[in-house]
Amino acid sequence: MSKDQLEKELKPLYDGLLMRSETDNPFEFYYFENTQHLPLNANTVASLAGKSNGAEIKTEELDHFFRNMVHLYPEDGEERKQEVERYKQLQQKLHDLLQDVQVFKADEISITAYILGKTPEGDFAGLRTIVVET
Repeated sequence: MSKDQLEKELKPLYDGLLMRSETDNPFEFYYFENTQHLPLNANTVASLAGKSNGAEIKTEELDHFFRNMVHLYPEDGEERKQEVERYKQLQQKLHDLLQDVQVFKADEISITAYILGKTPEGDFAGLRTIVVET
């Protein structure tokens, strides 16, 4: 699947969704080309993202990262129910299209989160957003 095809598959699912944290931030498509022979790990993501050597990159499972976005409370209204469903669909599509999907979190407080997996061709692709944690 090409970069354009992958983005076309994902865009309707993330477009308009916001990553809920102390600030709400949009998602954007992210793609690292020519990464077929690199391991998908924190050191590789730090290097590809232009982070300095020794920058701490934390990893997290996608399901854990989206846990608050896909949790529905009894008092939630119809709009929130629709949003939860969109997050669930996005989460499933990421798992369907990419192998070994993980979240790589760089920086502190204002954290750049890379939701990445391997494409069938071996490149790294997914989404990027900002999460604020204090």
